[in-house]
Amino acid sequence: MCDTDQRAILQKVLEPHADLTCAYTPEEMSEQLERASYDAVFCARSLSMGSWREVLEEVRQFYPQLPVIIVSRTADEREWLEILEAGAFDLLTPPYHQRALLYVLAHAMVSHDAHVAREGESSKSR
Repeated sequence: MCDTDQRAILQKVLEPHADLTCAYTPEEMSEQLERASYDAVFCARSLSMGSWREVLEEVRQFYPQLPVIIVSRTADEREWLEILEAGAFDLLTPPYHQRALLYVLAHAMVSHDAHVAREGESSKSR
């Protein structure tokens, strides 16, 4: 969930390595999450429709192991801590370098896979 400019930047950086599906409202994001499986959610810190907190809460409620990465044009250390404490996986700010973006995405995916594997093991042992 981000605006057109952020979407274009993320698309350019991620295109050779990942498929990016965009949503412009929380409702649109919910519909897309219901229809397909995703490895991570990128969400703009400032949204025209809704807030990053609403997105994070919805993902946590319905897809608790899905990592949410917040992107922000401007953020400081205090905001980064606030976002992490709220349960997001990480906060990224421009410039969005390919290496940094892919590093965070890869770690989010590994974290997601580990959570899913642990859930599978704990359900087998019950």
